[in-house]
Amino acid sequence: MSSCNKAPLPCRWTAAVLASLMLGLTGCLPHACNRIESRALLPADSLSRALAATLPVDTLRLQWQVTASDDVPMAHPRTVRFGPDGRIYVADTERHHVLAFTGDGALAANLTGPDFEYPYLAGWRGDTLVVFHPMKRRADFLVEGAVVRAVTTPGDLPKRGTLQYLATTGRGLYLKVLGEDFAGYLARLDDRGRIAERYPLPGPAWRHAGLLRIRGDTVLSLAGFTPAIDVLTPDGRLDSLALTGFDSPMLPRRRLFLLGETHEPPLLTASADAAGDYLFVLNMRPGWLRVDVYDAAGRIRHILTQENPAFNQEYYPADLAVRRVADGAYELAVIAVKPDAVLSLYRWRPGAAI
Repeated sequence: MSSCNKAPLPCRWTAAVLASLMLGLTGCLPHACNRIESRALLPADSLSRALAATLPVDTLRLQWQVTASDDVPMAHPRTVRFGPDGRIYVADTERHHVLAFTGDGALAANLTGPDFEYPYLAGWRGDTLVVFHPMKRRADFLVEGAVVRAVTTPGDLPKRGTLQYLATTGRGLYLKVLGEDFAGYLARLDDRGRIAERYPLPGPAWRHAGLLRIRGDTVLSLAGFTPAIDVLTPDGRLDSLALTGFDSPMLPRRRLFLLGETHEPPLLTASADAAGDYLFVLNMRPGWLRVDVYDAAGRIRHILTQENPAFNQEYYPADLAVRRVADGAYELAVIAVKPDAVLSLYRWRPGAAI
């Protein structure tokens, strides 16, 4: 019997789906699962590990942190995005609101509505923030904190284990729907929320479970349980992009899961974001922040960690957002739900000390 049952979050896929409130990810984490098992890797994972081992590790410089308090009402921050106004926006699925922070970490606004429920940041259209409520199948469009219109998303949902993700581009809304015994799909919605284009996501739901991110007009469909992402280009092509060089202490368990020798898929990454020429991937580690940086072809180029990484089995990062700043550096906003709800801002510049 795996020791995953002792993990702070559920390990089994079915439990993970039901506990996720239709938008989360969980699974066996590096510190939580039984290590008395084969350490063999799949051939592709072995090559990726060897490639990652050739790269030096860069340090993310912490700029500031904001921890939940009476003055900062965070309980379960689930998604984070940079706004065009320079602020950092955090959606909290327990408090049912969106918090806006200034660039130096001060709480600037608390955005909510009479019908907010488990809000999830779907992105921006100009100065309009799109907030998704998967339980209600609704996307709210906010301007200066006020809901100016709402769109109902499709209702053809699986009967069990529903997962929904939403993102917005200039071409429209993109919705991903997954579930047990259900033909998952990624769809472009029109302005009324109806499906305009639909792309199948074949195979079990766990293979595609993950947030949606946008690079220009390209949709990146993340997958938390496999080192690959689905890429939907503006011309309607949906391809899979392998992350070459991805390494994780959970890769042996991934092999065992794919061979049917264990029942729990290991959570490899909770999120990713695109900025500049790079894709930044939140690599789940036993207690510290690690971010892998990939080029457009999916090949690893940099490995980033926080200063003085140390084991902390309670640490659970949930999402990150990345933006490039004027001097060529990158700012990374990271939210964690354990051991405390916290928003952190880091800085990194390729090839130079910051």
